[in-house]
Amino acid sequence: MSLFISPVDPNLKEAIENLRPTPGYCLFIDIAGSTELKDLELPKWIIYTYNTFANIQTYLFSKFEPIKVLGDGLLFFIPETEMQEETPLTLYNGLTNIVSEEGPYFKEVKIGAAFCRNAYDITFVRGNRDIYGKDIDLTARLAGEAASREIVMNKEFVEKIRSAWTGTFNKSNLEEVERINGPELIPIRGFTNRVEVFRFRA
Repeated sequence: MSLFISPVDPNLKEAIENLRPTPGYCLFIDIAGSTELKDLELPKWIIYTYNTFANIQTYLFSKFEPIKVLGDGLLFFIPETEMQEETPLTLYNGLTNIVSEEGPYFKEVKIGAAFCRNAYDITFVRGNRDIYGKDIDLTARLAGEAASREIVMNKEFVEKIRSAWTGTFNKSNLEEVERINGPELIPIRGFTNRVEVFRFRA
């Protein structure tokens, strides 16, 4: 359970002083063209949105639940300690499948992905699981930099992918790793220095 920030909690100061970052993988998956989508009849755009969200969760192994719904996007945060049998490589493979998938019943998406070191398991709403931190903000900004059917990743996420890929015997089945482009230094709103990013385009 996330630490609930309550000013009436007598132990809050001590709890905050003892708070430590939670390293993990943050993904923001946004429906491309979601505003125009709502020009359709209400039942149609609701079904498109539902199908798109369901398709996303299928490729994320149906066990990683979104921690936030932001507009027409889903924010996932997977602590490194909760990856279980998944690896950065299988996570990346799921993301490339999501942006590569085409079909008449769901919409294209764009993705921001980051390995986060600045992330804190706190909430401002009692009983909610939530996550805050500069790297969480970065992930949403990366999604804003992505084109439709594109993943924009931070350097740390790509390092995790490539490290897992290096230890894999059958690299021929993982050509998506070789299709990562970058690095590229870009300005990101809210960040003083340009951020080093990498891209995968379906």
